[in-house]
Amino acid sequence: MRKVLALLSVAVIGAAADAQTLSLTSPIDGDFVGTSTTFRLRVTGASQQVRVTVKIEKNPGGNPSTTLPVVQIEPNAEGNGEGSAIWTPGTSFPEGLYDVTITATHGGVPMTPITLQVNLDTVKPEIIDFSPSNNSFVNANPVTITAVIQELNLEEWRVTVNDEDIPNNTGNTNVLSVIWDPSLIEQDGEQTIKITAKDLAGNQQTKEIKVFLDRVSPELLVLFPRPNQGVVPNGLLGVSFDVIDSRSDSVDVGAIVVELRTMGGQFIKRVSRISYSERNDTTSRWTGIVNVTLPPGVTEFKLVISAVDKAGNPAIPQEVPLIVGRGRASSGGGGIFNGGGIFN
Repeated sequence: MRKVLALLSVAVIGAAADAQTLSLTSPIDGDFVGTSTTFRLRVTGASQQVRVTVKIEKNPGGNPSTTLPVVQIEPNAEGNGEGSAIWTPGTSFPEGLYDVTITATHGGVPMTPITLQVNLDTVKPEIIDFSPSNNSFVNANPVTITAVIQELNLEEWRVTVNDEDIPNNTGNTNVLSVIWDPSLIEQDGEQTIKITAKDLAGNQQTKEIKVFLDRVSPELLVLFPRPNQGVVPNGLLGVSFDVIDSRSDSVDVGAIVVELRTMGGQFIKRVSRISYSERNDTTSRWTGIVNVTLPPGVTEFKLVISAVDKAGNPAIPQEVPLIVGRGRASSGGGGIFNGGGIFN
């Protein structure tokens, strides 16, 4: 009888020993890992401390390799416990496949080891060739947001505007194209577009693009010359006007056209710019000069000013009728360029 009881006792102890298991919850075999990887370990059925060792070797060849610090897992009353080992590979570890071997002992007795392979990727995705450009201007028309993402192991990209999602703003292709409708935004001003790309290893890169929403056309306020002002044939005529818009720099001076035309609209000549300078936060002043050389027989003509801001909003063109001679509204002094270079 005693012999039978002894045999049963040995069987129970053996069964308890066989119930001790070590498992790895993450990463799993074949996962991509990045600059910091946590190996999450779990033991069950343990009656005493479990010591776990994680060894990582480059495949093929086993070089370079590293062994992480020993993890000590203390089981609870139910025999369960958890622990973790963290791998932070530096630049000496090339990207690619690595073999991972996890061994453990329970009271000095080896447990069944765990083996797996992981793919090391430590380089963040690169976002290039993006549009619109930083510090550009947009209007009420739909904006196409585009970018190229350089990443072999791309998991996902996401596009937001002012940290909010827009329609169809996610994907996993290396070329993205998303339509943003700015007409729904209440107020003009600076808007922030963010493009975030994440690879399978968890490496993430974000490109932040600042754009200025401007849905208001600029205003042209003509200072000189005055309507129906008389001008001297072959004399110098000074021109000055203010450009008023959402910002003083929102109109490119190259998009301002100042011309002399006949009353029927026939082009005569361009007015040469002397300066374009900021007056305040919303206003810049354009000044120029032109030699009034007119076609034969032309005694009445007009100054025509047009402009388009950087967002593509056109100003209402301004036309100032002018007369050769004394004029009906002025003695001819206002707006004439004096020899000293001063506008009256």
